[in-house]
Amino acid sequence: MGWGGGGADPESWRAFALLLASSVLLGASFIAMAYLVSSLVQERGAAAGLAIAIWLFFVVLYDMGLLGLLVATRGQIHEQIFPWLLLANPADVFRLLNLTAFEQVRSFAGLAGLSGVMPFSALQLLVALLLWIVVPLTAATLLFRRREP
Repeated sequence: MGWGGGGADPESWRAFALLLASSVLLGASFIAMAYLVSSLVQERGAAAGLAIAIWLFFVVLYDMGLLGLLVATRGQIHEQIFPWLLLANPADVFRLLNLTAFEQVRSFAGLAGLSGVMPFSALQLLVALLLWIVVPLTAATLLFRRREP
């Protein structure tokens, strides 16, 4: 038996390639935010601590806040606002992209109904993830250029 795992179809390979590419982009987005933080502070230790805090916020605390919002509003948050709140977090964009881009993945993950509710296509989610890299890197570049040598 080879790498095919029982004859995986092309859609499975495309989903795997998307997972790999979006994982690199997610990592790059956190590195871009770390560059931005390092351009704002003077000490390395402070930059490292803030970078870890940013990662913790986006990976754990942001979603806990969204869940708290859903509980507080009893799930009555406007369905046009909630997807935009998900775009405000690169980790959520990564999750949405990988869980809704392919029909087989949606079915397996139990999210087949979500694709009809989500107003974003896979391409739009990919662009959003790219923006999470470009915007902080651009801001960091501008801040570094302003510093005196």
